[in-house]
Amino acid sequence: MRKLDETLDIREIALHRRDDCRHYDKCLNEASTKRWRSFSCLDCDRFERESQLVPRLRRASSLAW
Repeated sequence: MRKLDETLDIREIALHRRDDCRHYDKCLNEASTKRWRSFSCLDCDRFERESQLVPRLRRASSLAW
């Protein structure tokens, strides 16, 4: 995770964030606690795919039925 000095535009979030990483929530909380304007997951060497993220969201969605 890398601190960004500027807030990401809504169109840039998908380019900078890896919300399918098992560490994403922890990083988001850390950036929030430190009151960072924004952060980027690019070049982060801690990325670990959260393999259960997509199926869990699909099961919980009423649109899946």
